[in-house]
Amino acid sequence: MKPWYRNLAAIAVASSMGLAGCGGQSEQELLASAKTYLAKKDEKAAIIQLKTALQKNPQSGEARFLLGEALLKSGDAAGAAAELERAHDLKHGDDQVLPLLAHALLATGQGKKVVDRYADVTLADPKAAATLKATLAAAYAAQGNIDGSSAAVEAALKSDPRNVAARLLRLRLTAGRGAFEEAIASVNSLVAEYPKDAEIWILQGELLWVARSDFDGAMKAFRQALAIDAGQMRAHTGLIQLLVQKNDLAGFKAQVAVLSKAMPDSFAARFYTVQLALAESDLKAAREGAQQLLKITPTYAPVLQLAGTIELQSNALTLAQNHLTQAVQAAPNVPVARRMLAEAQLRSGQPAKTLATLRPLLDQARPGADVLGLAAAAHLQDGDLAKAETYYALAAKADPTDPKARVALALTQVAKGNTEIGFTQLESLASTDKATYADLALISARIRRNDLDAALKAVDRLQGKLTDKPLPHLLRGRILVMRKDLVGARASLERALVLDAAYFPAMVDLAGIDVAEGKSQDALKRFEALLARDPKNHLALLAVADLRQRNGVKPEEVGTLLTDAVRFNPAEAAPRLALVDHYLAMRNSKVALATAQDAVAAMPDNLQVLDALGRAQLAAGDTQQAISTFRKLAVAQPTLPQPFLRLADAYIIRQDFAGATQSLRRALDVTPNLLAAQSGLVRIALATRRVDDAVQVARTVQRQRPTEPVGYVIEGQIHASQRAWGPAVAAYRSALERDRSTDGAIRLHALYSLAGRTADAEQFAADWLKAQPRDARFLFHLGSIAVDRKDYARAEARYRQVLAVQPDHAIASNNVAWMLVQQGKPGALTFAERANQLQPDQPVILDTLASALGAEQQWAKAVEWQRKAVALAPNAPGYRLNLAKLLIKAGERAGARVELDKLAALGDKFAAQSEVAALMKSP
Repeated sequence: MKPWYRNLAAIAVASSMGLAGCGGQSEQELLASAKTYLAKKDEKAAIIQLKTALQKNPQSGEARFLLGEALLKSGDAAGAAAELERAHDLKHGDDQVLPLLAHALLATGQGKKVVDRYADVTLADPKAAATLKATLAAAYAAQGNIDGSSAAVEAALKSDPRNVAARLLRLRLTAGRGAFEEAIASVNSLVAEYPKDAEIWILQGELLWVARSDFDGAMKAFRQALAIDAGQMRAHTGLIQLLVQKNDLAGFKAQVAVLSKAMPDSFAARFYTVQLALAESDLKAAREGAQQLLKITPTYAPVLQLAGTIELQSNALTLAQNHLTQAVQAAPNVPVARRMLAEAQLRSGQPAKTLATLRPLLDQARPGADVLGLAAAAHLQDGDLAKAETYYALAAKADPTDPKARVALALTQVAKGNTEIGFTQLESLASTDKATYADLALISARIRRNDLDAALKAVDRLQGKLTDKPLPHLLRGRILVMRKDLVGARASLERALVLDAAYFPAMVDLAGIDVAEGKSQDALKRFEALLARDPKNHLALLAVADLRQRNGVKPEEVGTLLTDAVRFNPAEAAPRLALVDHYLAMRNSKVALATAQDAVAAMPDNLQVLDALGRAQLAAGDTQQAISTFRKLAVAQPTLPQPFLRLADAYIIRQDFAGATQSLRRALDVTPNLLAAQSGLVRIALATRRVDDAVQVARTVQRQRPTEPVGYVIEGQIHASQRAWGPAVAAYRSALERDRSTDGAIRLHALYSLAGRTADAEQFAADWLKAQPRDARFLFHLGSIAVDRKDYARAEARYRQVLAVQPDHAIASNNVAWMLVQQGKPGALTFAERANQLQPDQPVILDTLASALGAEQQWAKAVEWQRKAVALAPNAPGYRLNLAKLLIKAGERAGARVELDKLAALGDKFAAQSEVAALMKSP
């Protein structure tokens, strides 16, 4: 039953609706009332009256005009522009409408529209003409067209020499020429002439701020403007910006509250509310507010810059680059947006793009230390240590007090090989600086050089600075894991959780140790305990889903967990992406596509979700829709190569090699040395029988990466695909010279074997093992080669050599067991049981274990283990065939028939149908 007061309220509303047509004020009375309120500067009351008047007569041009005026004075420039456009359409007088409409358009960042529309418009009323020309002059100035602005000012003053707006703009132009003192003297005269004109006080404040850095004088002027007219937006924003510059967060917060109270619906109030949320690290509220601002002004540079800053602080680098790229395009001369875009590009691993973005700032007479530091970091990331050091030195010279510049110089020394100098500098900085920047850089550098003892000492010092924080214990735990001290690592990570029970990185690392020690259930319990405290924690839900999947639970159970994560956290992208990937991994493309479509509907602006939709469309066979989706991604992320790679994959599936090639070249335009794109071009060239073009791409990679093996590996693969064994061997040898790794050795040996050069393969293997006798991976490779040749005795010997080096190598133990079974030798069961102990519940190992039990004629146990293998891998028909054979051996003909019928139903999908048929006919 509804509360009585709700029923009463409903009756009151119904009654008022019934009376509305029978009485109340007339349209003219409402307009007169609104004008009275406007004269009293009570815009809220005026707006109410005018909206009521428009309900009576929506086609009233005067009501539209007055509503636009009221909205503009209240700070809602976008709403004002909309109403004034309607007033203009309804033929309300241009002399009244156009000056205000131009003002509203300019206030919403549409200066170009003002110029395009009103540059050649002449109004009949001189004062109205002067006002319009003054606004036009401001629009020209906003676009950097000083000549156009000056001409419009003079035209305004010709129409009305006393037009204050034009006189103020003339003073702004005077100040723009550097004649600050002349402008200040003139504005002081205007203050004396018009002491009650808030606009004049605002200009005085701006000049004192910019010309003399007189912050107190500027703030006094802005406050005087607000005392005259609390609706003066530029006075509010001037005060707010001064407080930001003074780093006065409390004052900033208080002034935003004043603005929000005075003009709650204004764009500026919303903008600075978002900025305040960002300053207070409330990224969720900041992002939501920024999205609302972007809906109002999607191309306004300050809003785009603010949105980019929010995503940058959230580590959403793709979205940050998207917003900041648009901000730079909209306002190319604004250094802050350009600098932040460069930072986002650098953090995304795009040093060339970073330097291109920074170039206009670097070309200035005196670039700032922050700009020089970014350029240095870009060169360092790009491997150009000499230029990196040059820029770091310039950054340190530009701001010798910035410890980050000195830390960067020390890191450059380390990168150049001057490790003693670099680490001495880092140690000194970490010892003397209360901040942690140098400590973290030092720890990172020590770990990269595998100097783990020194890294631990650096962590000890960091802990002294962060006594109640979990970070030092997390870092110590990770270093101890690298030292294989799992006991010590566990203790450190558990200490981190004592300090912060919800510290997820420590929980993840502890779970990793649990899994490494075969205690996956303990890992699972950690996250389940977190879920008991916080049932909707999507990170914990994702971790539980992952661990249960590793433990072999049914895919449906994993899907339920991920669905819960989505249901509890509909605004989080990670659970939705995990659910899409889960269904794609299950090859359930239909459900994956529906899930991705739901995700896009819930968060249409999330580019990762859009990427998941494209992948799901591709898996579902809807190639054209996938191409359309990836094109949207490419338009939204023109500075990233990934969307172009996705497009190329889609085009290749459609056999559109020209489209794929174009997409890959676009990716290379973004990142010139992108291996994924270069490899794609090689695949296309080979598919279209353009071998020379493929080789050219490989040679390009070699020039770009002269010390790396990858370019020569690609060339070797090209020649091998054409059975050109000589050039292939030469390329693989060149690769091995640059990286004497096991991978390189395996590649070259396999090529010799493939080419039929058995003697060369044997000699190479002997030489390699002479130099690296304990290379378990190479020995395992030799065993696999022997298996391919059905040389089971030699394969057994190789796998036994692997076990001599790595006794806990489960697959080697499994393979020895299988070789013994194939040769009819005893002892297979011991090796198979050991393999299952090391890696339990792996179908391939269970299959071998069943065969070993069969070799011992333990048919019941053999059937039991083989059934487990089939249950874990129901779509692997080979395991089912082995089960049928064991059932026959065990005398269970009926059970065998069931399995053979399932295999026969597969038809051509199972190649061993002749063996199935033979078994079905056997007595």
